[in-house]
Amino acid sequence: MGKQFDDDLSVLQGLQFIQESDSAKHLLAYGIRALRTAAFIETTRDPIMTMLSIGVEKMLKLGLGLNHLAATRGWLPLAVLRNDYRHNLIKMEGLLREATHLNVGRAMHPHYVNEALSAVDNDPVWLSLVAALNRYGQEGRFYFLDALADNPQREESPQVFWDAAERVALENEPELNDLFQRMISDYSLSDEFYRKLNERMADSLQRYWDLVAIAGVQGVLGDRGKGWGHDFKLIGRQIAGG
Repeated sequence: MGKQFDDDLSVLQGLQFIQESDSAKHLLAYGIRALRTAAFIETTRDPIMTMLSIGVEKMLKLGLGLNHLAATRGWLPLAVLRNDYRHNLIKMEGLLREATHLNVGRAMHPHYVNEALSAVDNDPVWLSLVAALNRYGQEGRFYFLDALADNPQREESPQVFWDAAERVALENEPELNDLFQRMISDYSLSDEFYRKLNERMADSLQRYWDLVAIAGVQGVLGDRGKGWGHDFKLIGRQIAGG
């Protein structure tokens, strides 16, 4: 029986790819759900950023790996993952989005990919959110431990980066900003405001996840990426009754 895909991945590597993909999508799904439903962001920010920083990193490395596989028939070399990409979400996000732009011509229906790209390109919150997750994932998760050991980090805390992303959302969403202004004089609106703010942040994450999946389905990420793109959005139940 012939191989399912025209590349050089072994059967074992194919299984490992599926396992890593399952990990990424479940982290993303649970992290986004937690963000959308977070009643108190002060007590949930660390769990949310942990899930999302790892989930986004895995998604980016899977997407870049598929792009490399389509071009070379082999997976990304370990040296590239360890020495070049490391945990740099900002760099990897830029590389994957650039590759998607360059390879739209591979798509069966380029319109869908261009539409998803435009949604991400025109999202003012996305890059600030990536910067916050990047800061947390690279070393910011140990910000206070390092300070406790008399070795303070040079950059500001991940919360400062997250707050900056929220400010971008406020500055670019008139309805959200209007609700914020009304909340200042009527704190009974605070639950509604923070729910909508969290939902706006979650929308940016969902938008990029959708882009990567659509790029896969449409063939932008190669032959193996087509079936993967469909599966990457299929999430089983994560809570009882869900």
